[in-house]
Amino acid sequence: MEILSLSLFAFILVFFMLGIKIVPQSKNYVVERLGRYARTLEAGLHVIIPILETIRHKVDILETQLPTNEISTITLDNVTIEIEVAILYRVVKAENAVYRISDLEQAILTTVTGVVRSVIGKTDLDGVQSNRRMLSEAIEEDLRAVTDEWGIVLSRVEIIDVDVDDDTKRAMQLQLNAERNRRAAVRQAEGEKEAAQLQADADLYAAQKQAEAKKTLADAEAYAVSVVSQAISNGGEPAINFEVKKIQAKAIETLGQQKSSKMVLIPSDLLESLTSVAGKFLNK
Repeated sequence: MEILSLSLFAFILVFFMLGIKIVPQSKNYVVERLGRYARTLEAGLHVIIPILETIRHKVDILETQLPTNEISTITLDNVTIEIEVAILYRVVKAENAVYRISDLEQAILTTVTGVVRSVIGKTDLDGVQSNRRMLSEAIEEDLRAVTDEWGIVLSRVEIIDVDVDDDTKRAMQLQLNAERNRRAAVRQAEGEKEAAQLQADADLYAAQKQAEAKKTLADAEAYAVSVVSQAISNGGEPAINFEVKKIQAKAIETLGQQKSSKMVLIPSDLLESLTSVAGKFLNK
């Protein structure tokens, strides 16, 4: 009797221990009861009914990156390109990932290939090169409806690299060189234009200064004429004779400084003045 009781106690203990399941944080357990889906066990301690219930699938819910693959597609401007795409996803409904699709990773890759070709086909090559973030967001949006059915979330879809064929590369290089030459020509023309503008400004400034100098000289000559006119008005004929003799003396000085001059003409009235001055000195 005691042996039977101990055996029954041991059986109940083993039966109870088989029903205790501890689920780690990184996984979800899918439980089936008599071959049908029963429930999903999340992280923590759980109890199932042994024999009737079985843990059929242990699903990893950590974020997973699919192997990068190159997708051949054609852009809106008929350029064949190879796009390398990185895909990161995580499972949020383990039962859907198990019962809705047989090969989850292959299904994601196939769907991504179709969506990428559809999105890239609406964009030209320059748009693909310059708007990768926008294209990635468009791909994620198109994939969201499909991935919800499979119980997963695409955390990130990133276009890593865009490669084109050799002919397109050569054409792009020629276009790049032409653009560089155009920019260089534009910069040179702008530099010449600026230099011409600065030279014109300098010439204008010099002309203004020359005009100011001439105006100042004219004002000085006008003032001198007015002074002479006033002296003539006050002094009469002696003042006139003095100014005339001063002009004659200046002309004689200028003529005498010239190397090619051979003969100097002296007005008679100037000779008379000089003779008169010399006579005064001799009489002393």
